[in-house]
Amino acid sequence: MTAARRAARRPAAALAAVALVLGPPQAAPAQPLRDNAYTIDLFQGPILAPLRVTGIAGAYAGYAEGIAGMVANAAAPAVREPFSVKWLEADVAASISIPIELFENNDFDNSGDIDLDYSNFVYLTLGGQLQAGDFGVGVNAELQRYSLSDADGVETTVVTGKYHFLGGVRLLGDALVLGAGARAVTLSLGAEQSDLTIAGISPELGMLLRPDWASYRLGATFRFPVNAGRLLGEDVVVDGQVWRAGGLILPDEVVLPWELEIGLAVQVGPRPLNPAWIDPRAQERELRDAIARRRAAREARRERQLGAIVEPEERARRARIFALERAREREADERELAAGPDVLQRERRARYWNWPREHLLITAELLVTGAVSNGVSLEHFLAQHQPERENDASVVGTSGAHVSFSPRFGIETEPIPGRVHTRFGSYYEPNRYGRLGSGRLGRQHFTFGADIRVLSTTLWGLLPEVAYTLQASMDFAPRYDSVSAGIGVWH
Repeated sequence: MTAARRAARRPAAALAAVALVLGPPQAAPAQPLRDNAYTIDLFQGPILAPLRVTGIAGAYAGYAEGIAGMVANAAAPAVREPFSVKWLEADVAASISIPIELFENNDFDNSGDIDLDYSNFVYLTLGGQLQAGDFGVGVNAELQRYSLSDADGVETTVVTGKYHFLGGVRLLGDALVLGAGARAVTLSLGAEQSDLTIAGISPELGMLLRPDWASYRLGATFRFPVNAGRLLGEDVVVDGQVWRAGGLILPDEVVLPWELEIGLAVQVGPRPLNPAWIDPRAQERELRDAIARRRAAREARRERQLGAIVEPEERARRARIFALERAREREADERELAAGPDVLQRERRARYWNWPREHLLITAELLVTGAVSNGVSLEHFLAQHQPERENDASVVGTSGAHVSFSPRFGIETEPIPGRVHTRFGSYYEPNRYGRLGSGRLGRQHFTFGADIRVLSTTLWGLLPEVAYTLQASMDFAPRYDSVSAGIGVWH
């Protein structure tokens, strides 16, 4: 279980942005908000994710292990991690991020304007998975809560939730993992004298190619758009033909755009990336079969020996000896069968711990986010109270007018084997605002992360021995920084 602290904002040193060729525009020319004919685009640029995912800049779709993998690849619940030694495995993980005030300005949504004050920002993720043989299921929830205050002190509380409900299966041994499920979104707004909520759900699909003992993986996932419809609440009023709440003109719909995530992972060094998973039930079945073959061979040998004895009395004497031997061997076989599962599990665990630690994991991916017609960002929707933005920022078509591309790259290694694990990455946050040809660029992020093994304990004999780590991750970009720290389990 992980507990983290984050400061999801404020300026860093100016960094060079990377320009990308974007797709064709999908929206009509921008128009001020005058009625409900617009859509809130729930696109999120900065990475808010589990610490390991953040540390390698979100380039996780081609690796896709653990509960953290569910945010990047729908096949993750069925991917067996190298330290998985049981047929039935369950795991849970959680983290919480709370802001630390470092600087005085912030552009969380990369709009180019430092206008609304983000405060009380909390990011919480909670997940669990259950694996049984070749199958796995998992649930992961990400919740963000923050308050936005404009220049007049008008405060709005925003709570967004993203949820993954996934199942997967391993095929062709470990070579191919397929997954599918649903992605859901919820949005709750507490504005002036108004509480609004909305929810929606849609499918997602994923796959991971990881041939046994190969040094590479290929992963991809596609998430269909989530159309959550119209914001609803008890305090919604109709002014003419315009739906309003808390002084805000409400959108016709709220959309989480479609996403395509394609990733590659390559590992260099003596540590294997894709070791073949040993099925405990198959291994125990092999043990039972081996004991049965051994018994049959002993009986066949005894039958041959008895058949070669002509004297009846000698044959009877030898048969009594064989009966005593048979009883002793049966007891030994039963002891071996009873101890077999534990012995084999210790062997599988020792197999994992005896692998060399030295490795260099390189990951890369491309995240493609779909366009949203007549889109307005969530922050711009909430900024309708600001007079200076009435005719420029809060306009239809300023968010999601084109498909967005976010290339990502990450590196993992252990500079001190068995003690320190480090991560580095970089990703491009595309410009989601403005129409094609506006000249607006996105911003480049640089991420860092580390795990430091600190102690091993059984918690006074209550649990099996576990090694714990101190964890940290950082994300820096112009007008944005994020720092997280927590506690995790060393593998």
